[in-house]
Amino acid sequence: MKLEFVLILLSTLACTAQARMPSKAVVTSCLAAQENSAAITWRPLPTHKIYSTDNYIDGFNAVYYIQSAGKVIGYAEQGKIKAILYDDQLFPITRARALSGFDTPPTELNPFVAEWSTVTDHSGSYLCISFPYGDLGQSGRFQKNRSAYLIATEKTKTQRVLYSATGNVDAP
Repeated sequence: MKLEFVLILLSTLACTAQARMPSKAVVTSCLAAQENSAAITWRPLPTHKIYSTDNYIDGFNAVYYIQSAGKVIGYAEQGKIKAILYDDQLFPITRARALSGFDTPPTELNPFVAEWSTVTDHSGSYLCISFPYGDLGQSGRFQKNRSAYLIATEKTKTQRVLYSATGNVDAP
């Protein structure tokens, strides 16, 4: 009986303690790499000093990272495993959760051509990594298609989650 109660309590807590998801306005601003409404604050991160370090965390090589507001923010690799670095944590790209309405998986991230920023609105503040949709996103009608990764920057009681989105920046 006690064990059942504990399991019910844990499952209830797990359901209520989910990571905060970004609003659609945050996601579309992130994809576009600019503010798309007065309710959004989009700020580029300083990328004038880029660092790289071998064996940064858990055998991952930090291929590209910056330091902003006392946090390390960047991109790391360990063999075929790619990850986003934020606040001394690794977020494997393969574990990114697709946001509702943005089910197309992102193309491969090249951190050197990505727009690194923060996007903030009523839903919270998020690290935003926005980048062209592969080689197709560099020319023709695909130039408006972009991919993005987002992570909540505010500390909460739950684990941070890496979210992904891909879409046309002109779409409503």
